[in-house]
Amino acid sequence: MLRFPQSPTAPVSVETVPVKYERDGQYIYGYDWLEDAEAQARKHLIEQDPTEFLYFTSPTNKGTTQTAEMLVEAQNEEELAAIWIAATARELSDRRSGNGLRRYANMLYIAACDFLQPRYYLWHHAMRRLVPEILIPSSVLESMVCKDPEPVIGVIQMNTVLLKSTWRILRYSSLEEGERPESHQSSRKSGPAAAESGGTV
Repeated sequence: MLRFPQSPTAPVSVETVPVKYERDGQYIYGYDWLEDAEAQARKHLIEQDPTEFLYFTSPTNKGTTQTAEMLVEAQNEEELAAIWIAATARELSDRRSGNGLRRYANMLYIAACDFLQPRYYLWHHAMRRLVPEILIPSSVLESMVCKDPEPVIGVIQMNTVLLKSTWRILRYSSLEEGERPESHQSSRKSGPAAAESGGTV
């Protein structure tokens, strides 16, 4: 966390988008992560044609959606840094680029997950993407020589700043403003007990 500048460890902003949904005992509540232009189009769709949104639109990606929820629910700078490190390092460790990049990215992913494990239900192993994009050019990644984790931390910092400036987290909700369902299945663990589940998400 101390190696991150202020921007990546600052609280993540989330925009709540009201959804018209009136069915007894059911509600819409969930997250999505979209590029700025696509987020504007999604908000317009929800306002103009909520039925199209409800029945024909799915979240962009389960892995990135869970990352968005974790970032919103993070309670301090350490958790925010660990989430960004784990999610981005996982993507970097899957790339065939850079001398030592994959090795140290994988080490950072494991270390960050060890920190997050007692606090969160982590990503499912089948989730293929945990951050929307790696915005650092492939030519830069391929030319990197990593003899320790520092260069990888630098890449994660840069990618985080770029993502925060070009992507937006939306929270869809049919509940009253500021209301959060008690039964919402959260990615965050609450004490020794597992989070409750239920409702329509």
